[in-house]
Amino acid sequence: MIEIDGSFGEGGGQILRTCLTLSSLLGKPFRIRGIRSNRENPGLQAQHLASVRLMKMLTDARVKGDYLGSTELEFEPGPIREGEFSIDVGTAGSVSLVAVTAIPIMINRRIALRIRGGTDVPLAPPIDYMRLVFLEVLEMAGIKGEIEVVRRGHYPQGGGEVIVKEFRGNLEEFSFNEFGDLKEISGISHSTSLPTHIARRQIDGAREILADLNVPLKVIEDVTTPGSKGTGIVLVARGKSIMGSSNLGEKGVMAETVGRIAAQELVRELRSGGAVDSHMSDMLVTFSAMANVDYTGSILTPHVETNVQVVKKFINAELSLQGRSPFRLKSRVQAR
Repeated sequence: MIEIDGSFGEGGGQILRTCLTLSSLLGKPFRIRGIRSNRENPGLQAQHLASVRLMKMLTDARVKGDYLGSTELEFEPGPIREGEFSIDVGTAGSVSLVAVTAIPIMINRRIALRIRGGTDVPLAPPIDYMRLVFLEVLEMAGIKGEIEVVRRGHYPQGGGEVIVKEFRGNLEEFSFNEFGDLKEISGISHSTSLPTHIARRQIDGAREILADLNVPLKVIEDVTTPGSKGTGIVLVARGKSIMGSSNLGEKGVMAETVGRIAAQELVRELRSGGAVDSHMSDMLVTFSAMANVDYTGSILTPHVETNVQVVKKFINAELSLQGRSPFRLKSRVQAR
């Protein structure tokens, strides 16, 4: 059984999610101690527990310690199951992070997930980022998939629902090392159960910052998808590769300011010299256990450094990191 210290490095929930993914994918049991022990609310919270329970369903795993607040977990997976599965986080916890945990084992398997929780919540990729950036980067790497938003769920109400399905393709190796010339910026600005003009004003704010880039701006408004109260904007820059940014509305913050902040983040990402943005840089690390990978990320975060160490616990792979901003990650997978 692989032993994992959940407090090392970044020390957050990503350690657990990566362990769940690789354990399920490779059939290797693990024990993790000190789960989020350096956080204000240590141990498993609802979102983390939802990921555990989903992967338990998908693999008929034997699990110990799967309860709220638990700081230790044993996970021993069985064969991966196919079918339709549902999981409810029960709070506004991120459905995106639950989905990311399961997607690698869904590739070329007949698995469909219905996940309920928060679609647009702080400190997690908004669901539009997952649809417009994550899915498109995966498609460039050889994997197609679908994420359908049934209902938006904002913090703190939650109540969102998404369907994740149809992940197919061939993931043997991929390389993203040059963003190239910026061709256009697109995205989605949404306003849910609030005045529709907020979505438009968020776009106006973003346009103020992005006008100097002199490329087409094609951000659409989504004011019809049902859900709990909230707003947000996701921006997508396209060149040879794809970069994204996002920001969520906040009480007392002008809609134009929400758009400006998202645009300023995108400009920083574009100026970094990376081929993929900092959020995608983090999420691609798990795929370095599945394929020969070579990519340049905008900034080397503690999430990336920690995730690399977790991957090395599960698989015989040569992983190297060079630089910091931008940084380059290379992996060559040996025999599993």
